[in-house]
Amino acid sequence: MKIKLRAGAKCSICSCGLSNTLPFCDNSHREFNEKNKTNYKSVKIMPHEDITLSVTSSTWGLDE
Repeated sequence: MKIKLRAGAKCSICSCGLSNTLPFCDNSHREFNEKNKTNYKSVKIMPHEDITLSVTSSTWGLDE
C-alpha cells in the first residue's frame, strides 16, 4: 500500500492490524493491549520533505 505524506505532518501507522483506518492507526490497540496484556504501539513518522511510502504489515491481513 502506498501513502503520501507531507513534510512536517506527523503520521501514525498501525502495527497491530486492528485499526479501522488502515494503514493509519486509530488507537484500537489501546483496549486490546489492556485486555490481552500486549504492548502494540503505532509507528510514528514525520518526514522532512513530501514523500510517498510503501507500507505493509503481516498483522494487517489485507490483500496486496
